[in-house]
Amino acid sequence: MHWIRAAVPYLAAGAIGVVAGRLTATPAIRRLHAQVDTLTHRVLRDPLSGLLNRSGLQDAYTRAAGEPRQVILVDLNAFKLANDQHGHPVGDHILSALGRRLATLASQHGGWAGRLGGDEFTVILPTATSATAEAVATAATAAITITDLPTGPLTVSGSAGLASVPAGYPWDSALTNADIALYHGNHAGKPVVFAAGMTYPRPETDRRRARDTTEQ
Repeated sequence: MHWIRAAVPYLAAGAIGVVAGRLTATPAIRRLHAQVDTLTHRVLRDPLSGLLNRSGLQDAYTRAAGEPRQVILVDLNAFKLANDQHGHPVGDHILSALGRRLATLASQHGGWAGRLGGDEFTVILPTATSATAEAVATAATAAITITDLPTGPLTVSGSAGLASVPAGYPWDSALTNADIALYHGNHAGKPVVFAAGMTYPRPETDRRRARDTTEQ
């Protein structure tokens, strides 16, 4: 029993040391977690709009792979013209305003919003109906007006293409369907829903050139 009594102080000191070590390590671990969160945010977020970027959108789409989804592709009409005439800061202001609008719409319906690049944005709505997606697309493309410009108020509206996709449908195919519908939406003046058999009116290179021309 003597050796047990003798060992008790050492055991207690060891236990205290372990606890103290854990307490000391906790702030460091918290800092590491914070750094990981920051890096993850940077990797998956668009710095201008604060929305998901292309990688973040694909990640969100994949996480909802077990259920049907509505994919809405949105772009701004005549954005290049507004950017050229009023400058990039005004263009960034418009993109940020659209980003805030899409973030609100996506949040209201349990979905995600993101920026693919340039003035192209995407909203993903899991388990939403076609009617809900069309209502969101209509709200997303409503005119955005900036009033505090030396040249007077500037109004920019948008176009949208929608694709209803089943569970397990590939991300690239969903984007392509929505993009085909968006092309038709640009010319129809209202959101267009992708339907089986719908195609680009022209080959890919001509299609992009034609969409750019509408923004001159």
